[in-house]
Amino acid sequence: MSPHPLSSLRLLIVGAGVRHLHALSRQLTVAPDVRSAIAIIRTQPFDCIVIDRELDDGDGLVLAPTIKRIQPDAISILLTSHTRWATREAARQLGFDQVVDKKSSIDEIVSAIRILATPGNTSVNRSSKDISKIHLLSLTEREILLNVATGATTEEIAFMRHNSVATIKSHLSSIYRKLEVRNRVEAVAELRRN
Repeated sequence: MSPHPLSSLRLLIVGAGVRHLHALSRQLTVAPDVRSAIAIIRTQPFDCIVIDRELDDGDGLVLAPTIKRIQPDAISILLTSHTRWATREAARQLGFDQVVDKKSSIDEIVSAIRILATPGNTSVNRSSKDISKIHLLSLTEREILLNVATGATTEEIAFMRHNSVATIKSHLSSIYRKLEVRNRVEAVAELRRN
């Protein structure tokens, strides 16, 4: 079977940094940030969602559980300039189907979408059965959990987020309660299991 023509895909692009992809589809919707993307994902069906990791109101990584819960058949691609193993693994664990370097050419991005949109493709990450606990976390809690998963200390997270250590500890307590775990090691294990 041949791949779906990209022009027929219902495509959502999230973030100002990926607007150069507007020529990919006639059925294109653009969301500038996490909050707008969530509102749009709840109301419109999409075949493919391309997300810039660096968004004005948060980390694009946090959208994966919402996408997999609301639109489990949508292909999700994360564009990032942080292509280290930890970022790729966190994206995969959260449910992204592909991580693409932000510096990639439009042809490389189109190629990734074509491969993933091919009917019967088995490389698409469709495992959403265990994501239920992760989606209980707020956007802030998801971002903090991702920071924990990459090895950041409480103090480092507080510095990055411009919060106090006490605030981060409060968020971590809430994460542990919602995920039904006792510590950061178990929280990251829960994230990886999902």
